[in-house]
Amino acid sequence: MDFYRPPTNQGAIDALASVYRALRAWKFYPKGHPTRRGSIKHAHSAMLMLLDGNDLSLSCSRTGFSFPDGERITDATRLTVSLSYELFIRRIQKITFQHDLFQEDLLDFVKILTQSPETIQKLGGVDNIMAEHGIRSIWTNEFDLSVILGKRSRVESAGIIPQALDEAEGSDDPATPFEQQPAQADDAPPEQQLQALLERLATTSDENIYAMLLRQAIGCADMLIAGHELAAIIPLVELLARHAFDEMRSPSMREFDRFALEQLSMGDEFLRFLFDGMERSDSMTKIALQAIISAGGPSAIKLAAEQMGNTGNVTARKTLATLLSSLGEEAVTVLLGMIGDKRWYFIRNICAIFGSIASNNATPALVTCLNHTDIRVRKEAVRSLAKIGGRDAESALIGILRGSDKELYPQAMASLGGIKSRKSLIELTRILSAKDMFLKSLPLKMDALAAIATIGDRQVTALLVEMLTERHLLASNRWKLFKVAIAQCLGKLGDIRALPALRGYASSPGELGAACGEAVELIERSGGMPDGSI
Repeated sequence: MDFYRPPTNQGAIDALASVYRALRAWKFYPKGHPTRRGSIKHAHSAMLMLLDGNDLSLSCSRTGFSFPDGERITDATRLTVSLSYELFIRRIQKITFQHDLFQEDLLDFVKILTQSPETIQKLGGVDNIMAEHGIRSIWTNEFDLSVILGKRSRVESAGIIPQALDEAEGSDDPATPFEQQPAQADDAPPEQQLQALLERLATTSDENIYAMLLRQAIGCADMLIAGHELAAIIPLVELLARHAFDEMRSPSMREFDRFALEQLSMGDEFLRFLFDGMERSDSMTKIALQAIISAGGPSAIKLAAEQMGNTGNVTARKTLATLLSSLGEEAVTVLLGMIGDKRWYFIRNICAIFGSIASNNATPALVTCLNHTDIRVRKEAVRSLAKIGGRDAESALIGILRGSDKELYPQAMASLGGIKSRKSLIELTRILSAKDMFLKSLPLKMDALAAIATIGDRQVTALLVEMLTERHLLASNRWKLFKVAIAQCLGKLGDIRALPALRGYASSPGELGAACGEAVELIERSGGMPDGSI
């Protein structure tokens, strides 16, 4: 039997993740909350786009979805894994979404999933509940289309249709315990109510009670944001961040924490308040800032990056750069879209973040920055390319030595030495051998020697020995300094072939003789191994 396979796995991941987000929203928010309505609409649109006129069948397990032929859907975000697990523990091992997926069917299916596995079994199991509710475009534990069509015909002939979204949200019949509105303890101001809720959230271990309290806390936070009393919300973010990273807490409670952080991060006003407050002594802790930026996704990351560019406080700028770096690839995608900014210092910071993350995806952007008008940006791009490494980064760094931007040569050579680029030896030796009667390029040649010593490749030994033994009448002091550096490089390379020449100069007076003598001792002590360390 042939099965539909979406054009890309990422399309399936995105659509299924939207279903899981809708499930979380219907568990978490009270009836009538706009997030519930919006999550269903988004999930339905995403699924219809995924189906594209086809029926989609998937196997469900504790570890994620797979296609009927066994190929797994790998999801780095694990949202689809969580959805598959929710289905599996409710005894759903197969699921089929039909091409004409109805919004009311998806809504009712999500509402069923908000019930506990035990409740579902008491009500006769998922299959029976779905049939009783009139769901006709989602089928569980069945792939055979002929069987599905037979079941659908019977369901449709019964004339029962699930509630539409407007009807469900306007009904007085709550679908889950999470939808019941808890009575408010008093008419205290939102800040006092939030403080009382924080005390209970810090001590309760019951998942259902925790979810209810957290929903009330978010409600208080919404009121405080509306009243521009933003400082009062910081303790809630701090608590959520601590709980979300506390592995001693249950997975469900940590999931509630992360979801609550997502809701708090949706408003630009609160995020801007947090970023502006970083310069105060009582600012939010770094772990809480990291948690809410991560929860806020691309929009929060962009706001954090903009704040990094706008603030004049060096400490705040460094903190934001560190926080963005800690987000890894999640931040790279957003920052790549900002690489065209005109502010040199902002682009330099982005380059530094790319290097800290060591993202291969950022390599093309960093290569572009090698042509930036400001040398400080170009140097930062070189440093970051060295941190990332890889064939493309190495080629870009070698390309600098072949170009005319000599301001970048020292940085590029140091970086090529740091990544031990043997491919760069041709360019490094070219710089060393370049004719320069008065040795005005001494600093550049010294940098090349330092890179060669770090790389540790002995194929340059013969050339270095030849240069050590050459005689020069002009600019003798510069040539002597150059030969001192050559002797030091030969010592670090540890090649015994250099010993005769080094011994010949070791008895000479002055700095050159001392350098050659030290190089001889280093090679003999190391047993002929590079730098005595291998």
